[in-house]
Amino acid sequence: MKLFLNVNLVFIFTFILSCNLHYFSLAKKNSPSVHTNDTSMKGKIRFNLIRSEEGGKTNLYNSSVVEYELAKSKLFVLSKTSKLDLTYTTTTGYNHAGISVVLFLITFGVFPSFEESHSSVTFTIYDKENRTIIRDYTYPIRGRRIISWLTIPFYIVLPIVSKSFDGGGNDAISNASIRLLVEAFETDFVNDCKENPLFLEKMLSLSRDMIEL
Repeated sequence: MKLFLNVNLVFIFTFILSCNLHYFSLAKKNSPSVHTNDTSMKGKIRFNLIRSEEGGKTNLYNSSVVEYELAKSKLFVLSKTSKLDLTYTTTTGYNHAGISVVLFLITFGVFPSFEESHSSVTFTIYDKENRTIIRDYTYPIRGRRIISWLTIPFYIVLPIVSKSFDGGGNDAISNASIRLLVEAFETDFVNDCKENPLFLEKMLSLSRDMIEL
């Protein structure tokens, strides 16, 4: 009994010390990046954000971080009175750790446990007045989670030098993954506005109109 308790304490201690290092990559390559504060935008676009939670709970690609990242945007303003809805939806799958989690436990967190995730994320622009979808933007994104107490120095340093890394004690929420997705959406949206001035004028016109709550 005492041995059983000691083993359990070791496992608990191992998980407490262990930290998550996340790496994310977009499968879809964007056009060359543009400045999101480009003056050709002629103002910010107002959206009413609708975030559809997957399975009723947050995950690495769908959490309140979406609101936070969009609120920081130099292109968009979130407003419940906008005639434009921006719907955010995700479909996520995981390839679980398998044998690596066993080695992780045997080595008390020295050998890393690996888990892969993949998601399809869609931003849909919807005209509430005419009840039509104006445009949608879909991004496949992959992630790898490495769990080990040896990742502690890496999750401190790597996010500073690369936007693709994130880490910490929380394995269910990531800023890096959603930041990549929002930046990709901003880039594609600006490119569409530059290529099609009528699209930009439509967005600005609908954005200026407000609905009564």
